[in-house]
Order: sequence, then C-alpha cells, then structure tokens
Amino acid sequence: MSERAEPPRDPRRRLLRALQKELGHEFDDLGLLDRALTHASLGNQGKPNYERFEFLGDAFLNFAVADALFARDPEVPVGDLTETRARLVSRRPLAAIARRLSLMEHLEVGKGMCDHDRQSERILADLVEAVIGAIYLDGGVRAARSFVRHHVLERAAAEPGAEQTIDSKTALLHFCQRHRLGQPVYELVATSGLQHEQSFRVEARLLDGRRADGEGRNKRAAEKVAATRLLVRLRGERVAEA
Repeated sequence: MSERAEPPRDPRRRLLRALQKELGHEFDDLGLLDRALTHASLGNQGKPNYERFEFLGDAFLNFAVADALFARDPEVPVGDLTETRARLVSRRPLAAIARRLSLMEHLEVGKGMCDHDRQSERILADLVEAVIGAIYLDGGVRAARSFVRHHVLERAAAEPGAEQTIDSKTALLHFCQRHRLGQPVYELVATSGLQHEQSFRVEARLLDGRRADGEGRNKRAAEKVAATRLLVRLRGERVAEA
C-alpha cells in the first residue's frame, strides 16, 4: 500500500474531512480520498485521477460481496450467488450509494465536463469503486470490507423491495440477522403432480415459529416464494409495531 497522494488544500480539505464521516472511515492520508474524487478531465492540469483507484476498488468490491454471500448461506446454489453479486455491484445500486453519500458534490472535474455527464450512473458507480480503492489503500482489507458491508450489503437488504435487488432468500437472511431473529430454516412439506410436472411446497420458518410457505416447479423456486412471503410478513409486522 505504498501509493500516496498529494494532500488536498483548504477549503477542499475541510469538505473531505466532513465526507469521511459519512463514509465511515477516517483517512490517515486524506490525499487518497481527494484523488478518488478527481476526474480524468483534469488531466491537462497534471492532477492524478481516480481511474487506478476505481480499478482496485472494483476488484475488491467483487471479492468482498462474493465472500459475504458465500459465507452467509451454504445452501444457495452458485448460480444464485453469481446473480446476486452481479446485481449488487451493478451501476444502478452503486450510483444510488454515490447519491446517498453526495459523492458527486465532492467530485472535481475539468471545465469541459457538463453536469449531465457528471450525474451519469457510470461515473457515480465509478466514484464508489474509487472510494473503496482509496479506503483499501489507506486502511487495508478490514476498512474496505467494513465500507462494503455497511454501504452495499446492509443497505441493499434494508431498502424496500430488497427482494427484487437481491435474491429473496438472501434478503430474508439479511433481515433476520439485522433483527436478531436467527437463521431461517426451509423444509419441503409436500410434493404433488406427475414426475415431469411436479409441484413443490416449501415452508420457511423462524426459531420463534413464524412461517410462510411457497410453491414452485422445483425446490429452489418454492424456497424463494416462501422467503418472499415471510419477508413481507415480517416487514408488515414491524411497520404495525412502529
């Protein structure tokens, strides 16, 4: 982690110090955060941009999300893991993170770059990856993993309609972990129909007895339906309690 950056000057230094509180990481080398928020359109001024940090952050993001998904539920098939990871690290959710953290307001660009380009999902997603790269260079694996866990994984599971952003079983697991409900259990309770037209009914159940069932053409599909129904019930109960 030998890469260093020129320290930012005031008043940008003050702005970046305020931003790092939102990021959840206090930089030892604030110049790294400055570079992560510097666009290549400033290249004619000789100022290093975020592209190398974006490259590093993209690689770390894919690893950290894959590692978390792999560890959380050993029963999820690899195809589902791949699909969920692809959704979580795609431009749209990353751009949403950039907007929530107001990264575009801290982005330094050249005079020729219009506001429309500055607000594009591509650039916003690039900024999140560049910031992850900067955090990794400054604080190592633990700091970068903490950012991914809080801003990518936990936020995705907390958003309404999270079952559409990530696999419904993963969304239910995140919800249960966040509210200390234990890990949901899935049980095949019935199979019907001819062998080539079978229908499966699966029950998703929590340790406290709350449950929901779902049907599908295969066990995996039935589990997803049951997870979605149980997640809807749990969210509805929390809304009623509020």
